[in-house]
Amino acid sequence: MISNRYYGLIRLHFLIKIAGSLALLWGAVWTLHLAFYGPELRPSNYSWLSFLVPAASVFEYLVREKRLRSLGGLSRSQIWSITQREILFVLVAIFGVIVMSRDGTLSRAFLGLYFVSHTVWTAWMNQAGYRRLHRALYAKPRRNLDGSAPSHPANTVVLAPAREIERDAALHFDGSIPGAEFLGYVNYGGGAVAGAPTYPVLGDFANLRDICRSCHARLLFALGLEARPDVVRGLQQLCDSLGMRLVWIDDREDQFKGNLDARQHGSRLLLTNWIEPLEDPTSRVFKRAVDIGISGLVVAFVLPPLCFFVKCLQAIFSPGPLFYRQRRTGRDGEIFEVLKFRTMHINDTPGKQAVVGDSRIYRGGNFLRKSSLDEMPQFWNVLVGQMSVVGPRPHYVEHDEQFADIVEDYPVRQFAKPGITGLAQVKGCRGETDTPRKVRQRVRLDRFYLRHWSPLMDLCILFETALQVVFPPRSAR
Repeated sequence: MISNRYYGLIRLHFLIKIAGSLALLWGAVWTLHLAFYGPELRPSNYSWLSFLVPAASVFEYLVREKRLRSLGGLSRSQIWSITQREILFVLVAIFGVIVMSRDGTLSRAFLGLYFVSHTVWTAWMNQAGYRRLHRALYAKPRRNLDGSAPSHPANTVVLAPAREIERDAALHFDGSIPGAEFLGYVNYGGGAVAGAPTYPVLGDFANLRDICRSCHARLLFALGLEARPDVVRGLQQLCDSLGMRLVWIDDREDQFKGNLDARQHGSRLLLTNWIEPLEDPTSRVFKRAVDIGISGLVVAFVLPPLCFFVKCLQAIFSPGPLFYRQRRTGRDGEIFEVLKFRTMHINDTPGKQAVVGDSRIYRGGNFLRKSSLDEMPQFWNVLVGQMSVVGPRPHYVEHDEQFADIVEDYPVRQFAKPGITGLAQVKGCRGETDTPRKVRQRVRLDRFYLRHWSPLMDLCILFETALQVVFPPRSAR
């Protein structure tokens, strides 16, 4: 999770910055061409700049010190120094080519307009854009149970002994852990804390679970526990049961089992027990673009005639509303209303799972359910960003509470957006989830999906889903 977020955020920020520079370049060219110079300023003479500007930016990035490639945790003076380097490299590259080629076709007005706008854009992206991108991707706090926004935007609890709290050790990692905005300390090991640290002391280790729940925390950061790997293992289980991520400091990876994600921070090693490809911002942008493309086509061209067909079916066998709305749990535990075609008569048991021969299902409803056509309205949920086409299936809010009692790490399914289809569904985990074994099997497959996601995996799941729509499995209800 740390490496996926850290390097992915660097890549996405860099790509957005390059895209903005190119947009400003061609905006300046066409503005001067259309508004002032006309044929005297030919846009074709500037096409080579579309390759030179990104090349100069990439070269500057490669020769920069590795510790300065991420803007997180850097001071404003360090960020301004990097900004000056980036501007200078582009400036030298363009003027160097002009001098060596003796090219006199470039307009001085263009050069002046572009470098002013490029400087402003680069400075803003480095000073403010990076922080805004970081918060937009990772620092959205969980909403309260009533749906309202929490009073504090921070999301990370810091567990540390009294000596680390007295040193205000969390300050040394401020901005260095993507997605972490510190709420306060939890005192491990007891002992009074002398002085007043920057972040408040929220309580003691014995109350850690209750503190994380009350603060709606999404990440736990453990400091000063290098000599207590047994405590860290217990924290891993605690965080999984709360749907949180754990990051801790340690000098050795071999003390812990499983595939760990690690990143060096100065002389310290940051570790986490979750490797999540979907926490890479570039992967998330790609997946969201695919979601918008697929759901946009379905909502525009497939859903309207399907709505007409289902409404006619309902008018004959079960008059009532076209859609069935139901509260489900989404990413990071947020509650949303999922849309489905109504396949049952209006009844008083909406939370009861469908079973074979269920009398609540009207004639024709079984066809919609077995063919999964009743799920088609959920493409609207995908389009508005509440769901993804592929991901762990969302369950009833009430069922989430029941299943969490069966599988301790059940809440980790909520690390990603829920999907219309998923790995568990194409592997046969469909229909009624009426036994603990079925719940565990679903969670196991959902965990595998989160840890091993790739575009190819999504493509294979979509292909398998399409086959199951044509040839419904026996488990379809």
